[in-house]
Amino acid sequence: MAYRSAMVAAFAAILIWSFSYPVARVGLRHFDPLHLSGLRLVVAALALSVIALPRRVGLPDRGDRLRVVGAGLVGMTFYLAILYIGLQDVESASAAILIALTPIFVAVLSGPMIGERLTVWGWSGLLLAFPGAALVILGQGGGLDIGGSSLLLLVAAFAHALYNVLAKSLVARYSPLQVASWSMWVGAVTSLPLLLGAPGQVADAPWDSLLSFIYLGVCGSALGFVLWGRAMVGAPAAVVSSALYATPPLSALIGWLLLDERPTVWVVIGGMVVLGAVTMVIRRGVAPVHQGS
Repeated sequence: MAYRSAMVAAFAAILIWSFSYPVARVGLRHFDPLHLSGLRLVVAALALSVIALPRRVGLPDRGDRLRVVGAGLVGMTFYLAILYIGLQDVESASAAILIALTPIFVAVLSGPMIGERLTVWGWSGLLLAFPGAALVILGQGGGLDIGGSSLLLLVAAFAHALYNVLAKSLVARYSPLQVASWSMWVGAVTSLPLLLGAPGQVADAPWDSLLSFIYLGVCGSALGFVLWGRAMVGAPAAVVSSALYATPPLSALIGWLLLDERPTVWVVIGGMVVLGAVTMVIRRGVAPVHQGS
């Protein structure tokens, strides 16, 4: 896949995910966060099954199965559960800005895992990003509670970064549809214990909450992660993840239009610092990969 096509796929996924934050907050008005994350993964797994099973996607090679299970557990089950617990108390724009730290975590993990190295510019951007994240945390309605939901979102960002690096290593040998399907199936199966009590919530759910987890499953997970996998085929993991820069402003706009969420000036300033730092890391912070690494 050409580099340009890879970035088009990445930004298409980002546009879908930008809607996912405010849509998830709509769902969280009715659903428990663990129920919402589990329902999203089950819907995504069913949607991908309709496409993947007729194409006989098969199973990963024996040596890659542990990596696939890790991608599903960390990048789907754990990531979404932690994300939605944090998203209960954090507005869409703030959540998107904190998750936008993912590219920095990707840059850190890419060194030992796939051979991408940080330069001095990269480490400078990494250090600059955390004061920006602190401004986002302090600028929320929750005030000084930095030990709560905002820190959970930082953990979610790290989990998302680990999935990105694992997926990058897998799409070198498998198709994006295979990687997304295997990850989603693992996520759906391991999320089943989280769905105790979910049928009752589904039966009583208003239409907008029902549409929320259907959108999140079909678009946010099934389509979004297939597009993200296609992007990983054609560009380095750190470069692809830089498309997450667009998530905070898009989510801020969507959250304002749909949920009347008005970000504070500190959230805006912190977001600018975070995005500037991430830009520094991606544009000047990743050293070329040496041949054979």
